[in-house]
Amino acid sequence: MNLLTKIWIIALSIGIIIYLFEKIRKQKYFVKFSIPWFFTFITIIILAVFPNLIDKIAILLGIKEPTNAIFFIAIGILVNNIIKLSFSMSESKKQSIRMAQEIALLKKGIIGVNNEISGGYKMLREIMLIENNENMDNNNDENNK
Repeated sequence: MNLLTKIWIIALSIGIIIYLFEKIRKQKYFVKFSIPWFFTFITIIILAVFPNLIDKIAILLGIKEPTNAIFFIAIGILVNNIIKLSFSMSESKKQSIRMAQEIALLKKGIIGVNNEISGGYKMLREIMLIENNENMDNNNDENNK
């Protein structure tokens, strides 16, 4: 890899990292979504600065060509990032459904008779207790693994 290519790779990676920091600072992007991308671009910078590291990684992986090792590493990092984003999307979907249910219960309670209002809040509390118990069970399952 020639010097100009290294400079471009490092400059673009640093530019993207600065862009991510700026989006986080302006609160347009969450830190938890940006962490995998920070690791990705830091890895790219490290591999650009130390190109011999790619040869060593290729040998460790049993890959003959360092170029193929680069593609293998890149695909692995991107798959990891996609999986993390999928988990986040799944969690957001659960929260959206929960909020829609809570809004529906609140609307039912506000529109209905006084007895129905207190019943709606009781149902809302029951749903929250059930979901809290499910979250605690999920956390316990993850901790047991």
